[in-house]
Amino acid sequence: MSSIELFQNKTDCCGCSACYNVCPRKAISMQKDEYGYVYPVIDQDKCVGCGLCRKVCHYQADKELRTPIKAYAAAGKKEEFLKKAASGGMFSLVADKILEEGGVVFGAAMEYHNNTLIPKHIAVESKEELFKLQGSKYVQSFIGNTYAEAKKYLADGRKVLFSGTPCQIEGLKGYLGREYENLYTIDIICHGVPNAKWFQDYIKVFETKLQGSIYSYNFRDKSRGQGMNARIEYYDKNGKAKVIYRDGHLTSFFHLFLKMNIYRDNCYHCPYARKERAADITIGDYWGIYEEHADEMKHSTMSNSKGISCVLLNSDKGLKIFEQLMSQMDYFESTVDKIAKHNMQLREPTQYTDERFKLFDLYKNAGYEGIEKYFRKSIRFKKYFYQLRSMAPKGLKRKLKQMIAKVRG
Repeated sequence: MSSIELFQNKTDCCGCSACYNVCPRKAISMQKDEYGYVYPVIDQDKCVGCGLCRKVCHYQADKELRTPIKAYAAAGKKEEFLKKAASGGMFSLVADKILEEGGVVFGAAMEYHNNTLIPKHIAVESKEELFKLQGSKYVQSFIGNTYAEAKKYLADGRKVLFSGTPCQIEGLKGYLGREYENLYTIDIICHGVPNAKWFQDYIKVFETKLQGSIYSYNFRDKSRGQGMNARIEYYDKNGKAKVIYRDGHLTSFFHLFLKMNIYRDNCYHCPYARKERAADITIGDYWGIYEEHADEMKHSTMSNSKGISCVLLNSDKGLKIFEQLMSQMDYFESTVDKIAKHNMQLREPTQYTDERFKLFDLYKNAGYEGIEKYFRKSIRFKKYFYQLRSMAPKGLKRKLKQMIAKVRG
């Protein structure tokens, strides 16, 4: 029996699953706490005290992060990629190239199993499967055994692209224990992650209202323009497939995500919320691009209505693959400081909110039904503002934002 302790405080664990993947005795399992967040738990009867789990833990170790070499605003030219991407389709461009060269791509998918939507990391080996990884999933994905799977592909000499949050990328690197020339990594500018249980509970409440079964959920669908518009596909009580759209601000789960109320504890202390990065390439929405690059946007074919990415190139490997793809994108050079000005998580972690503690008590005592009722009551009057805003032309909204920015300073 061992007495190894992985962490003392929940703020010291990001749930990346590196320890779970590395344990030679399969003594570690990822288990949900009372609020649904997953943490590693050691079966002390199986543990032999080898200490590998502690060795691969990047989260509590000194960080060796990369300073970005260059920064860009960019959007892919392929309409099929732009439509399915949350912003400018940069992940799809890189992934497509890796697959074209016989590689493997790992990323977050939203899989439907046993009438349940499950956010999980998977590997795809063909372009036909790439759609599973496209688009943002605003919930923590289960890593499962994908670190071990990636290592096997790398050992076989195949190119591997692994995408995820910064802590998931660092988890992979901690598990691998060394650099691989055939490994490419992409991290996102991450606000923080809610857990799958809250999302699945939200879906159940929604299904009750619909009297149906939801089998697909796209947080940021572009069929009605760029924004926070969810596309929800479901089977009604007669088994007929239907589609509905919702402004994300008017759905409880996404609204609470945007208000930064339901992230993991460690997200509010995140050591990766900074300009120095974990991956070869960092991608995100280029918020504030018309403010930072007014002249460039006058002459650019890129459009916020279709999505524009900010891209940080953090290694020679990342810079090289970006340059190889330049003919397939519209782009211009920016700076890390300009991008960070509108992306707080490149400067500091998200801050705890007083409302978060109230919500967690409510969830513990009344379940997600209590959360939904609380949300409906709190947004009773604000919903009219969101509805009006969604009806306003994009150009008008942009001009209003620019005017407000000038007034502020």
